[in-house]
Amino acid sequence: MQVNNVETLFKKTLRESDLSAKQQSVLQVSLNLFAEQGFDRTSTSEIAKAAGVSEGTVFKQFKTKDGILKAILDPIVAHVVPMVATEFLDELKTNNLVDLKSFLQYAIQDRMTFAVENRQQIKVFAQEILRNPKIITDLSGKVEAVVNGQVGEVLQQFKDRGELVDWPNMRIIRYLVGILGSYVFPQVFLAPTADFDADKASQEAVEVLMRGLTPVK
Repeated sequence: MQVNNVETLFKKTLRESDLSAKQQSVLQVSLNLFAEQGFDRTSTSEIAKAAGVSEGTVFKQFKTKDGILKAILDPIVAHVVPMVATEFLDELKTNNLVDLKSFLQYAIQDRMTFAVENRQQIKVFAQEILRNPKIITDLSGKVEAVVNGQVGEVLQQFKDRGELVDWPNMRIIRYLVGILGSYVFPQVFLAPTADFDADKASQEAVEVLMRGLTPVK
């Protein structure tokens, strides 16, 4: 499974940036508070107190709460999302996924677990996407590059062996994401259940995917 969660990768990105220690603290604290309480329910005074700085310092550095959110999301889109993708691709390489079913089982369960463990940060990100559709445009290019790159190579191997239907890669990925989302969405955005079983859920998802993605013979 994944080595790092979103919070850990975000911290790494901040450490490698040109931001001051106070700025890094404000952004890290803000991400956690936005995730726990929601953007609208978090005040700048709470952010300042948790970060150990004055409220005036927060405003001086980021002007508004929206400015803080933008300062969080810009590095997430530019750096954290690519790091998440790279970690996932590295995991796929290091596991002996000998056939399409084992590939789907591993990939779906891994991403289910990742989504559930990072549900709060994902909610913050998703809420901002609704307010700022440009984020989708920025992400689409990154996703397409990954799909046409290493993921595309893996899919092509299964196509060449006759295990995977010969559809365009993006069509296959949309199908995978759709099935994955049907399990993840309730856990992230609606009413998460403490007894959610990612192993069982991924097996159910793979059963559907195998029926839809296996070539007709």
